Amino acid sequence: MRTIASMLLAAACAASVLALPATAAAPAGGVAADRTVPPRPSGWLERLRRETAKFKDPRVAERHGYKRTDSCWEFPYKLPGDERLGAMGYHYANQRLIDDPKIELLRPEILVYVPDGGGGRTLGAVEYFRADRDQRMATADDRPTLLGHEFQGPMGPHLDGMPVHYDLHLWIFKENPNGMFEPWNPRVRCPAGATHSAHG
Repeated sequence: MRTIASMLLAAACAASVLALPATAAAPAGGVAADRTVPPRPSGWLERLRRETAKFKDPRVAERHGYKRTDSCWEFPYKLPGDERLGAMGYHYANQRLIDDPKIELLRPEILVYVPDGGGGRTLGAVEYFRADRDQRMATADDRPTLLGHEFQGPMGPHLDGMPVHYDLHLWIFKENPNGMFEPWNPRVRCPAGATHSAHG
């Protein structure tokens, strides 16, 4: 049920830098795209954590081009049994990386910070972002993959000016009981007054 709910919301709403190829686009005529996914590189998680550890301090992230936001994203509805799907947190986006269509493991387009319980923020996840080529939510022939996982989407904009896009979350610093690649984390809660309740 968690998966269904996440999909519904998504529909609505390398040391060298390690670059992994995205899924090939389908050629004209409707021939299916090649879904062959390269194997995960050895030690990828340790490398990613080491490369992004400096961003545990949000001020360092801002100096590297990630823009601060004070909107904390939380899923507005509950699952059967009164179970929370969870929250994401604060998304600090790097516009220069977003404008570059290349997906690189060690250069995530977005850093996701979670409330630390004391009024501060700590790095919980990284997020990869790719604008959809034709800006149509009904087609997905350019869906990227990373580490054997397909990106979610295409999904509509969450804010004014955002394109139709694909994204993929990795909870590398904050454990997500639903899985590292699940977008919503039930162990994350947004503070009152900072919640933004529509995101995929």
